[in-house]
Amino acid sequence: MASLLPLIQDILPMIIPASITVTKAADILPPVTEANGDGQERSKVQVISRNAVVDKTDKMCASVLIVKPKASSSVRHYGEQGTLLSDASEAIIYAVLGKGAILSPPKDEGEEPGRHELEQGDFAFIPAWTEHQAVNECEEGDFHLIVIRSGGHPVEVNLTDWGGAEVKVNNKQSQ
Repeated sequence: MASLLPLIQDILPMIIPASITVTKAADILPPVTEANGDGQERSKVQVISRNAVVDKTDKMCASVLIVKPKASSSVRHYGEQGTLLSDASEAIIYAVLGKGAILSPPKDEGEEPGRHELEQGDFAFIPAWTEHQAVNECEEGDFHLIVIRSGGHPVEVNLTDWGGAEVKVNNKQSQ
């Protein structure tokens, strides 16, 4: 019976077609803004993470990560999706807009983190459990990334620093 399960999973979509799901940009919440001293609005949140496509399949999901100028995400890794090591979440990151970098852990204590420059149109592959950090060191212009992960919903483990403890965050929509 167990040998029929993969066959059924392959045939079922042909028998009962699934529907296409679209997430509109307007449905991905905009950043919170505040008025600054000169009367213009600026974002209070420096790193914005929004789910785009989640829980539609158990195989993949997508989210949007926006890093404001002179800001960086927390150090993070994409931990396990389930209980098996084979369920660990890998990710592909696509740079949609702007310039920035993905940092990786320093090889030795006291060294600078590894640096992987990204600009519009570039891709990065993040293996499961690999610590990384998105940074935007530009003076102006947001750094927009699409993060496509294995697993039906995003798993993101924020850390206090490289190799640091897990940060418990209640607000899943930012940082």
